[in-house]
Amino acid sequence: MSIFFVTLISIIGRQLPSFLLLFLSSQGLGAGLGSYPHLVVADSLSSPRNGVCVTYLGTNGYQFEFKGHALLVDPYFSRVDLSSVALGSRIQPNASRINDGLGHLAAKADAILVTHGHFDHLLDVPAVMAKTRARLIASASSVDLAKRAGVSSGEAVKPGDVRRIGPWKIRVLSATHDRLFGKVPFDRPPSQALAKAGPPQRAADWICGEPLAFLIEVNGQRIYIDSGGTPAQLPPNERVDLAILGMALPDSRARLAAALARLQPRYVLPSHQDDFFRPLSAGFQFGPLTDFPFVQRESAQQNRSRLILLDYFRPWTLPAAVNPKSQTPNPKQRIKS
Repeated sequence: MSIFFVTLISIIGRQLPSFLLLFLSSQGLGAGLGSYPHLVVADSLSSPRNGVCVTYLGTNGYQFEFKGHALLVDPYFSRVDLSSVALGSRIQPNASRINDGLGHLAAKADAILVTHGHFDHLLDVPAVMAKTRARLIASASSVDLAKRAGVSSGEAVKPGDVRRIGPWKIRVLSATHDRLFGKVPFDRPPSQALAKAGPPQRAADWICGEPLAFLIEVNGQRIYIDSGGTPAQLPPNERVDLAILGMALPDSRARLAAALARLQPRYVLPSHQDDFFRPLSAGFQFGPLTDFPFVQRESAQQNRSRLILLDYFRPWTLPAAVNPKSQTPNPKQRIKS
């Protein structure tokens, strides 16, 4: 590590969250998807898209498409640079990058689901809503943040709620956010963090709030998605076709085996693994705090799920189940390792 970074860390270390210190000291260590070509899936240009199409947007962002309908989760294209976050500078959506990202997606979306209020999940949502005319579905604190950032409306939901929008049935589930050194980054009580008037301006203003997960049902298929979590809060004990599990930090990896045992997915897609301080145009690179070899080993312990990876903006259609009835909930059955 250069003298510059050593000096920088010594000067601002007291003000930086620990996870940012680790990013500063670990830049450039991540590998790309080129190391795992056998796991990367994508539709061919000639493939008919008759099923549910999944497109990865980077970080924990996804678009799901089915028969002309689109659903977005955590769309984030701006990729604010590390120094702005670390130094507490003002951050704002990058209109050019948002437009570039949306150019790969459907022109309209039925809704945007947000897992929690951190800037890498919520910062771009107001701009994306304006472009796609989508409705916002998120926790009360995330809706409040979005309104302070310019959104005129949003639907606050809580675990246990169910929403039916177009072909989508969306179940809202409880979730937790990964900890690092025992703390959730940018975590303050919503009543305290949102007490001041005005829009969020710095990364720390985009508080975590109440984390959510979602179980999306469409076309007879079930997709579970979260942005990470801890062993204290596991996914529901129900089979799914696709499990999208945040894997950014150690807490997420610690619960992976138990999460897979409960969800019994046909496909496992580890998420939130890329270095989200790099522009999307720079290509996928694993974040320095991720550990994909560990994810591979854990996934290999159970024999029914196929581990996959997606590259930015390369759509993949979720294959239909050979026996759809096998995907119905069965709380008593467990995967044998």
